[in-house]
This record gives sequence, C-alpha cells and structure tokens, in this order.
Amino acid sequence: MVLRRGPGTPYRRLKSLQYLAGRDRAAVLAFLAARYPIPLPLVQRVDLVRRFVSITNHVRAYHTQAEILTVVDRILRLAGRDGLTVLEAGCAKGSSTAKLSLAARLAGGRLLAFDSFRGLPENDERHRHLDGRRVHFRAGAFTGRLPSVQRTVARFGAPEVCELRKGWFADTLPAVTEPLDVVLLDVDLLASTRICMTHLYPRIRPGGVLFSQDGHLRATVALLREPGFWRDEVGVEPPEIPGLGTAKLLEIPAPRLRPDGSV
Repeated sequence: MVLRRGPGTPYRRLKSLQYLAGRDRAAVLAFLAARYPIPLPLVQRVDLVRRFVSITNHVRAYHTQAEILTVVDRILRLAGRDGLTVLEAGCAKGSSTAKLSLAARLAGGRLLAFDSFRGLPENDERHRHLDGRRVHFRAGAFTGRLPSVQRTVARFGAPEVCELRKGWFADTLPAVTEPLDVVLLDVDLLASTRICMTHLYPRIRPGGVLFSQDGHLRATVALLREPGFWRDEVGVEPPEIPGLGTAKLLEIPAPRLRPDGSV
C-alpha cells in the first residue's frame, strides 16, 4: 500500500496539525495576541488560521504558516492606510496568493499578484543553500497556470481584492507606478530578485516592508550584502536586513528617506 502525501490527503492534514503544535506554534500564538489598528476578535483570528491551514492542505505551498503569518501581521499593522497595496511576486500554485488576499481584505487594501504562470524562466543559474546543498531551479518549475490560480483564489481567498498580472517580471514590473506597502518576493532566481528589487523596493512607502523568501540561498544573500547593488541598481542606501545569512524569510524595511524627502 502506497501512502498518499499530496494536497487533500489525511497525511497532509495530520502534518499540518503537527506543524501547528510545533514549528509554527509561536507564530500562531503571537498572531492571536497581536494588537492591530482595526477590531479583530479572537474568533476571527482563529478562523483565519484555520482557513490558512485548509488552503495548505488543499494547495501545494512553498512557505510555512509561521512565514505567511509574519507577512500577514505586517499587512494588518497597516490596516486602514489609504490606498493600502500588497504586492506578491511569485504565486506558484496560488496558496500564498489566497492567504494574502484574505489579509488584504481584512486590512481594507488590495493585492497585486505577479507571475509568469508558466513557471521559472530558462536560466543557467546554479545555487547553494546556506548549508552548502546544491540546487538548480529548472525552467518551468513551480508552475501554477493562471486559470488554476484564479480558481484557488476564488475558492479559498478574496478574489474581489486580488488582481493577477501575467508575464515575466522584466515585462510587467516596470508598469508598477503606485506606492506599495507590503511586498512578498518568492522568485528563487538571482536575476528575478534583481528585477524585483530594482522596480519595487523604491516604491515602498514609509512604514512598509519588503519580504524575500529566498534568504536561504547564498547568491541572494551575497547580492543583498553588496552596497553597490543598492546604490547603483536600486538607487537607495543599503538597508539593514535582520537575519541576513541565517534566515529564510528576510524582512527589509522601507527605504530610508533623505533630508529632502527622497529615497
């Protein structure tokens, strides 16, 4: 007998409960106790966690509940901000997109989700994890087709606040002109990180934040440690990045303003 472990299986539901009681427990408790600028009763918070677990059980996810709750916490801290905009680069199967859309709706904002919906592009990059393990991100990996992601958001998320934008980052991100508040990158490739940082980071408003899910990759860490990258390519002063070189989920605060108010 072969034990099925994919989405929707009893095995997946059991693992989710184990993670909630162990790996993700501290993040869940912190979320349940956090203070936000909008009323968010305990029963509503518990229901949101329950919905997140249900999404993970049904749709392949590439994040932990602790990681997504960290991002959601930063969104809810900005609840009520005029024009609140959350941007996701890298949707994969749509698990994180559905969760972020629920948080954006609670906060009174919207979610812009960018992906090729064809998986990763052709590339010759070779990577190592921080622990030295080699990894190659093949073309087409992490594919979630647009109709499938749309169905996921419609079934599990808040489609009324979510806009999906299809295309390679180099083609779609230059069109982003609005101020951003919370940005989540899960893009894997170094070339994609460069494009995303260059076009998105300078647009983050004071009090906002950019997250990268790629802090476990040596090449990403090296890029983010390079002052010349920030000054010459992004056009800002190098930010302080807690956990750089040790954490997978990196939290980068909004660009520091110069005395004239520019970044």
